Amino acid sequence: MKTKYFALLIAAMGSSLSLGASISNLESAYSKNSTVYNGTNGDTLNVSTPTTLNVNADGSWTMAFTVSNLTATSDSNVGLLFTYNTTKSYYNLEGMGYQLAEDGTLTLNVGGFNYNRGTAASSPWKTQTFSGYSASTPLTLFYTFNRGTVSISAMLGDNTSTLTTLGDLSSGATFNSVTMTQINFSAKDTSGNTWSAPNGITGKYTLNNFDLYTAVLTEDQMREYALSAVPEPAAASLSLLGLGIFLMRRRRA
Repeated sequence: MKTKYFALLIAAMGSSLSLGASISNLESAYSKNSTVYNGTNGDTLNVSTPTTLNVNADGSWTMAFTVSNLTATSDSNVGLLFTYNTTKSYYNLEGMGYQLAEDGTLTLNVGGFNYNRGTAASSPWKTQTFSGYSASTPLTLFYTFNRGTVSISAMLGDNTSTLTTLGDLSSGATFNSVTMTQINFSAKDTSGNTWSAPNGITGKYTLNNFDLYTAVLTEDQMREYALSAVPEPAAASLSLLGLGIFLMRRRRA
């Protein structure tokens, strides 16, 4: 009996050391846990008061999340990670997607429509390439909206040297006097319909964790978040050790 409780304690310790993602002294406004998207399913995260996320010249915030198991797309397809809605009557104004080649070349995409303070003009998707992706390595992404300028930062696994900010992908991506109301994962709108990106598809991937911060993160904060999102090798081993002991004991019983 003591061995059983000891094994469970070891497994629990390993899990507590490795789950979640966070930044010291900075609370996220919204979070969600791990979800597997198969290319057709999706869900939403509602953004409501008292937090206000402006999508205009005064708004600044960062979406931080870790994904894994991205499925390769064709050259012309964009596997969508998320889009967001605002208080306007239209949906999915801005989003982020990816193109992944079989050789591991990962192209990140941002785009949408109705830029420039709510005009009807379309806005093209803008892209940057991030090489060296492996589906077995978690990818932590930071989508930053800073007073109308959109940028993406990316880090592979726990390798802090790979942290790269992929430029100012959009400028002038502001909407007149609107706030964010909803974040759609795997590109689903409120009615459950899939939003089709230009030549696009919804993506197959695992969302390990997601946090939305009402601040523009520094590079040090990005590194801290990415490191906390990836299980420490020792913690993972500890959890597996405890589980192994528990299973061996059950088998003998």
